[in-house]
Amino acid sequence: MPAIMVQHTKADMSLWTGRVEPFETQRARYWYQLAQPYDFDKAGQRVGLVGFACDQGVRRNQGRIGARAAPPLLKSTFASLPVIKEIQDSFEGKLTTLMADAGDIECEDNDEFAEQILEEAQQRYADVITSVIKQGSLAIGLGGGHAIAYGSFLGLWQALQIKHNNQDQIKAQAMPTIGIINFDAHLDIRASDVATSGTPFRQIAEHLQAFNQPFHYCCIGVSRLSNTAALFDRADDLGVQIISDEDCNHKKWKKLASQITHFIEQVDIIYLTIDMDCMPASVVPGVSAPAAYGINLGFVERAVKLIMDSGKVKIADIAEINPTYDIDNRSCKVAARLLSTIVERYLLTI
Repeated sequence: MPAIMVQHTKADMSLWTGRVEPFETQRARYWYQLAQPYDFDKAGQRVGLVGFACDQGVRRNQGRIGARAAPPLLKSTFASLPVIKEIQDSFEGKLTTLMADAGDIECEDNDEFAEQILEEAQQRYADVITSVIKQGSLAIGLGGGHAIAYGSFLGLWQALQIKHNNQDQIKAQAMPTIGIINFDAHLDIRASDVATSGTPFRQIAEHLQAFNQPFHYCCIGVSRLSNTAALFDRADDLGVQIISDEDCNHKKWKKLASQITHFIEQVDIIYLTIDMDCMPASVVPGVSAPAAYGINLGFVERAVKLIMDSGKVKIADIAEINPTYDIDNRSCKVAARLLSTIVERYLLTI
């Protein structure tokens, strides 16, 4: 049996390859041509990608495993996408500062339940996220299972916190208000004796409560058939703002945009997370829990643009891509498009 371990591996720049166009102008640029290894001792890097190659949360949540193989595939799929005209116009002469690969947190669990390995992976990932945020970069996590969410939040929290001299308490008045926006068919606030991919937002709520901080959580795309009454009860108790998959498909955009905007206005900082199972299995087949109904990719992209344009997003992640069940790289391509949307809107608002 191989040793169980969690490690932070350096960026594999061999993933960053793509189309070569020797007869085009220099404006025919792709992201693979701009990406650099993330320098943790240097400020000025605009975006830092961090992989979370871990299935343990999905396994504990009785889902189908395979998501830990996604981060390198997401990077390589994104790498082949073009750098749009607006980005090139805005950052002429500074393009090589835009994209950096901060490596992956890799979780080797031998396909079994491994005590504390998820928790260790989340903390190691959080520490990398903290370093990226403190350097002034937008941190973007690539899962892996949605257990990445607690690690992403923890990384943001560690970057933001201001401690008293005794290092025990946080100055509540100095902490910005954090808002979490999750695109997901599932609320992921399960009760459990261990952390799983179904518990991260309950864990975040408990963490914030321990520090006397408010819990602002908006979940978009929630399916009434993917969550028990117990979960909806807990959502009510926690004050979760829910926009259902049916709302996303039937309500007018103006009304939905108003709901999302109102949520954004209540907070200082946004953590944006996208669980790819929020979309139908016909669009995103390669996930842990395929959706029979789901929400439209066009709606997700439009909403992501609205959220990113607020200028409040400090960290984002994309979770639950499972290459084992993908078809023609379809799910990775959708995820890469959303990653590109997040990166583009961030760069055009800073």
